[in-house]
Amino acid sequence: MTITAELPRNGFPVGETCSVEILLRASEDLVPGDTIEVQFPNSWLVVSGPSHTRELQHDNPDGEHYIAVAAEEGGAGFTIEIRKRHLPYPEGIVRHGRHIVATLSEGTVPAGGFVRVRYANTYASHIAETEEVWLRVKGSAPENSVDLITLPGPAEDLRVIAPSGVKPGGEFGVLVVSLDAFENCSSTTYEDECLTTSDGTTVAGGLSFTGSLRVPVSIPMEGVYRFQFRDALSNAVRVGHGGGPYWGDIHIHTKLSHDGYGMEPYRYAREVAGLDFAAVADHWQSLGQAGYDQVRDWAEDAQEAGHFVTLLADERDPGEFTGHHNLYFRGADRFMEAAAVPENPEFADPDRPGHLQAALNPSEAMLIPHHTGLSWRRISEDGRLSMAIDLAACEDGGLRPVMEIYSHHGQSEQWDPQHVLSYEFSRMRKAERRSNVSVAGPYYAQDYWMAGRRLGVIGSSDEHSGRPGLRHGGLAAVWAEELSREGIFDALRSRRCYATTGERILVDFSIAGIDMGCSGRKQKGETLSLKLQVWGTAMLLRVEILRYRFGVDKAFATILSEIPTPEAIDASFELENVVDGGAVYYARVTQEPLEWPDMAWTSPIWVDTTRRR
Repeated sequence: MTITAELPRNGFPVGETCSVEILLRASEDLVPGDTIEVQFPNSWLVVSGPSHTRELQHDNPDGEHYIAVAAEEGGAGFTIEIRKRHLPYPEGIVRHGRHIVATLSEGTVPAGGFVRVRYANTYASHIAETEEVWLRVKGSAPENSVDLITLPGPAEDLRVIAPSGVKPGGEFGVLVVSLDAFENCSSTTYEDECLTTSDGTTVAGGLSFTGSLRVPVSIPMEGVYRFQFRDALSNAVRVGHGGGPYWGDIHIHTKLSHDGYGMEPYRYAREVAGLDFAAVADHWQSLGQAGYDQVRDWAEDAQEAGHFVTLLADERDPGEFTGHHNLYFRGADRFMEAAAVPENPEFADPDRPGHLQAALNPSEAMLIPHHTGLSWRRISEDGRLSMAIDLAACEDGGLRPVMEIYSHHGQSEQWDPQHVLSYEFSRMRKAERRSNVSVAGPYYAQDYWMAGRRLGVIGSSDEHSGRPGLRHGGLAAVWAEELSREGIFDALRSRRCYATTGERILVDFSIAGIDMGCSGRKQKGETLSLKLQVWGTAMLLRVEILRYRFGVDKAFATILSEIPTPEAIDASFELENVVDGGAVYYARVTQEPLEWPDMAWTSPIWVDTTRRR
């Protein structure tokens, strides 16, 4: 039997209120008991984010998200059932996936007759991609694919993104991106525009493009520069300081996750967000072998050492570690060998105690905990929930060198439900308007550091639309020796990294020659020189250094807290501190906007002590 399908209309502007119609024809008669099955992409089934799904219904033609299946001749009638199902792994857990099954209950559809499938009174996806509708007639797929094309909207925002460190005279790219209201690369065309440095010097003129453009630039003189396109200012570029930091988002969910959508994560990462590295980390429960194959293929196709790097990962959440973790691999082969699928008994059950510590070497894999003190809801009077991560719950064998101190869920620096970026408030600023709970307890970065854990920090988005690097999502800044998969992995492993809420805030922090993420031994009574330099992307609100002395302090104390005066986008500070015991230090930066501030946190510096002889 031959099946053909067509969409009378297949292009829809993002977020447009619309109806979708699909016309199906079979080369054989359809008789009672035959089925027509349809499943729309997850991006057309979410409401406003990963938490909520459109309620498809087939009873009220005037109601939202109405599904109808009808033949144009033959007096045929269909009964419709809407089931939950995740694609491409039906055996996995489900959130958004909806499997529509229309069974012919009366009459006949003659060979070549049209059957019309309607998805009415709904709205287009808010991500600008082309996605296929899954279709079957009597179990057979159409000869042609049926693609829904979501078209970007006009520009509402501009971003100018540049590398943070380049060499004098070396050519590099400055990415100019216009974004629509949903943060897609826009449909707006620009003509005869200029890219300048922030002092007004033209570096490229006559620029014409639609959506985005990468402009080749070379700066011969050392210094710190920013670039400007119209009113949009870039992050700081240090000429003379090649090699980083490199910027990435390594916690991305896509349509492969039951609560995710989107299918072009690495195109968005490179061409829209201007990232240097990225990683898809979909939920293992949703993947299956086909999902793991897809994650690997996406990563390998996008990988280009020296230009753009992908890491291999999944969200594994082994129960003994408590809470949510992502598992990252140094190489693609080991990622596939450790896939959590039934065909791989050694890793098939992520809740089996001790299996990761026994099977994985920290040189080839690492676990990164995220939203470490979060509760989705209160389940007891004290608000505790197993989502909170107790690092002392089990030995990790060195698998956890860093943690996410920030994602779109909020900050995990310290327990503070009133913090402007707490779990209670962060997602309330997004379209889904969801509030979670900050669990009181030793589940935050400061708690881990005071307990003696030597953890670095990164930011990652935990974005569920397959679009890494969104503003306010979270970014990792990594000081790697080279932009390669191994270089990024090893730098994270060594804690040579820091976190921001999504802006490329450039931070240098050192103590007596000890770089962030590292430790050094000093003598008691020795005077240390602390140096902190910040190059922001907006006016700085506060720059801080915090310290905790082991055996002396009960909490972190702020030893530097400055508000640049007059207002400034950059700041530099030096201070001295006398060694009176082992201590841990880190820096924190807060910049505008006031209503949703951008922040940066460095990985700590640990100062160990020896007695003077």
